[in-house]
Amino acid sequence: MELRLIRYFHANYFLGIILLFSSIFCYSQNDAYLLNRQDSLQVKHEKTIYYLLQRSWVANQSPSYLSILPFSPSIDERRIPLRQGEGTNSDFNLIEANLNLSFPLFFGKNDSWDVNKRQMITFDYNGTFRMTLDDSKPIIPSSHKVGISWYFSLYNNYTGWIWKNNDSFEKINSKDTNIHFLNHLVRLHHYSNGQAPGFFFIPDENIPQVRRNSYLDGDFSTNYIYNEITYGRYNKEASSLHQFSLGYRRDLGTEESVLAFSEQQEKSYGKDRLLFKYDYRKAMPKSRLALHLRTELVYILGNLDSFLSNINDDGGSKYRMGIKGLFELSPDNHRTVGYFVSIFYGRDYLNIRYDDIIYSTQFGITLSLDKFFMPTLN
Repeated sequence: MELRLIRYFHANYFLGIILLFSSIFCYSQNDAYLLNRQDSLQVKHEKTIYYLLQRSWVANQSPSYLSILPFSPSIDERRIPLRQGEGTNSDFNLIEANLNLSFPLFFGKNDSWDVNKRQMITFDYNGTFRMTLDDSKPIIPSSHKVGISWYFSLYNNYTGWIWKNNDSFEKINSKDTNIHFLNHLVRLHHYSNGQAPGFFFIPDENIPQVRRNSYLDGDFSTNYIYNEITYGRYNKEASSLHQFSLGYRRDLGTEESVLAFSEQQEKSYGKDRLLFKYDYRKAMPKSRLALHLRTELVYILGNLDSFLSNINDDGGSKYRMGIKGLFELSPDNHRTVGYFVSIFYGRDYLNIRYDDIIYSTQFGITLSLDKFFMPTLN
């Protein structure tokens, strides 16, 4: 009981700190926006290719969101039913929230060298929280990802490759053609749910081989390096932005390392992943709306011999593929808010629940402290 109280205090204390820093960051963003409105260098910068490249990094990030009554049932009958506190009362949850924050550590200024304006290094925090409709409406163990990201623009058809930059074409109207670019992202994150050691739920101690992951208090931990290449195309006349991304993620660590990879996840969670992502945005000035479509597909590679899903008679399937789609409408005059509908199929993306195979439908609001607005470059 005492240990649970300590965990509860730490979780809420940590969440309070994150929300405090979010508020401070929001105010700083507003102040920076007001100052930049009066900065002639900022006006010039917004008419260059570098401004579009920098905003493309923001556009290609997963949005923060808050959904009400998300529907997330299992795809079939569960092999071992959920317990009280894990979401057993309903296939609906009360809320689900994702907080995706990036704090720039290095970001080329408007008047800095071109190579600096092509890159950004950020400190990242991403948290996913789910509150069930079980008794007392508990929050099940949340996901926390912390680390750094390096964004780098390799090429665009105006100023060329990074190693052969041509400044004479940095202005957005220096050519009539649409803009094509190639970006690179490297990300190093620690990902865990902050629980004490312990992994499986065993309903009957006399039959230890009949088990599943413990969604109530199981310890999930991993670390990963992620590489991504993105091809983007900005259409001046249509005021639209297409981005196609191909990424590879490698999970790292062992049970004994400082930032652990839980031993029970070996040959089960998967250490190698391919990700394909398509992100489309279009400004609609007449209706003062922005349209956003996003699709993500993940495929797990490698040995998964130890994986056993929590689905009855699944035929030994490893459920390597997950797919998510999102549709968002964002009014221009709603400075930090948009409205979305999303669907998902695959392993549950909430840390240790990865052996639970679900499909999910959600609707709610997206939240951004650095909201993407389509650059008015034409």
